[in-house]
Amino acid sequence: MNDMARDRNPLESLPIDHVLSKITSLYPAPKALDPYVLKAADDPMGITACLWSTDQDLHSVIPWAMRWTGPISLLITTAVDPLSAEHEALLGRLADLQQRSALLNATLSAHLVHLAPATPTNPNAFLNLARLFAQTPRVVLFPGNLSTTPPKLLYSSLLAQDRGGGRASAAITPAPASPARRRPAVLTTHGQTGFPFSPLAPVVVGRDDPLWCTERFFLPAGRAADWEECLWQIWLENFGDVDVRHTRGWLHDALPGAAPSTESASMAKLRRRLAAKFRSETCVLATRQLAALRSADRALDAKKTRWLKRVCRAWTNGPQA
Repeated sequence: MNDMARDRNPLESLPIDHVLSKITSLYPAPKALDPYVLKAADDPMGITACLWSTDQDLHSVIPWAMRWTGPISLLITTAVDPLSAEHEALLGRLADLQQRSALLNATLSAHLVHLAPATPTNPNAFLNLARLFAQTPRVVLFPGNLSTTPPKLLYSSLLAQDRGGGRASAAITPAPASPARRRPAVLTTHGQTGFPFSPLAPVVVGRDDPLWCTERFFLPAGRAADWEECLWQIWLENFGDVDVRHTRGWLHDALPGAAPSTESASMAKLRRRLAAKFRSETCVLATRQLAALRSADRALDAKKTRWLKRVCRAWTNGPQA
């Protein structure tokens, strides 16, 4: 196989509308998807940070990467047309980022999704795409924007725990010994042991784990509202069997968090009802799946059934306001 054939993007041979229909529920369908406009060096033993950002916030990539020294898969949303002068200018800005930072040159993979006009923001769909193009078996899904930077020692801590060797650093409290099956791990604040977790709490998961964040339409909202439904999915479908790791040392930009909500009371109520409907449906589905797929361990099945009844009671009994 020659170098040209080896380096060719396998998605190029498929019609773009076919590719997009298979990998994302974004609507209207994006005008184009350009994976790996920048591609990091292969690091199969690393853990990839998956993020998404608009093309207006690229200046924050370098400060973020300085506190996460491992691989990064960044999905960038843009309204510029493919092959336009604005598109070329955007590619130039990305190339400049690489040239300015030796670290980014080794760690950053960037992907462009060209959104159609009036496409509503769908944070979970964007994060799913960043995860799809990650090059390592383990990933951390960071739902916050680039103004929230992780603890400086978080990457080395996670790497040490993931490899099962060495001591975890002070960035995270060591988790109890995990069984052979790798459970999702939620990185949250001290004092929390279950759902709901901290808003925008990151999750460590297998890149190819069968659970992907819901891309269901909950009305345009901030990142936190969409992400809470993904955390709910992870909590529910694992019957609460997730690692909860307490973290400290995050850096937050004060401005985004301090901005008051502009959502009307009626819109907030409608969104709560849609989320409640989603949780009710997922509870019913989880109950039916557990009944249909009985395991050989009857005691474990009974424990899961009791857990579902307790957790889902609020969502399956009576109306939610």
